[in-house]
Amino acid sequence: MKKSVLNWIGRAIAGVAISTIAATTVWAQSAGGQSVDSEFARELKLVEALKVYNAQLSDQLAAQTQARDEIQASIESAKGLEPQVAPLLEKMLAALDAFVKADLPFRLEERQDSLSRLKQLMLDPTASTSVRYRQIMDIYSAEMEYGTTYEAYDSVIDDQPVQMLRIGRVGLYYQTLDQKTSAMFDNVNKEWKILPESTNRDVRKAIKVAAKTVAPELLSLTINAPEGS
Repeated sequence: MKKSVLNWIGRAIAGVAISTIAATTVWAQSAGGQSVDSEFARELKLVEALKVYNAQLSDQLAAQTQARDEIQASIESAKGLEPQVAPLLEKMLAALDAFVKADLPFRLEERQDSLSRLKQLMLDPTASTSVRYRQIMDIYSAEMEYGTTYEAYDSVIDDQPVQMLRIGRVGLYYQTLDQKTSAMFDNVNKEWKILPESTNRDVRKAIKVAAKTVAPELLSLTINAPEGS
């Protein structure tokens, strides 16, 4: 009797164990199946993202290829224009040279040095047309800016140190360091004209304004009469 009861308990325990193992196996298979599905879904998303990225790269490559071809075509056409550009640059340089000679003689040495270097550049066989053009345009821009600015700076007139005053291209003045003599450049006769002593104070104020040592104010200065008036 004891043996049969024990046998029955043993079979019952074995059955429970088998059932537990079977359930665990089924759960593992189910969980494993979900894991595979999730991994597969992630891989699909990655593949789709790579497809989109590759498409973008293809578009970028096509655009870069087109840009390269356009640049190459521009270079080739520019080579054909170079013989036409060279005479134009020579005319621009000649115009600059004549303009500086006819202009008020402010910072004359600096401006002439710039033109001298530009003339040497035009004769340099290693200089490209683009470099020559850029240098000419830089000087043109600087000359244009002089017409809309004012400044005060130190200089020497007839071996005498002076302070110069430039107001655009309207007037060019100097005053001696003792502030007793002021002069204005007469661009018609190409000479300096000594101004009355009564103008010394206004010229001194104007120099300080141009040097930015005092606040701007309304001043009265003698200017050249327009040509033909």
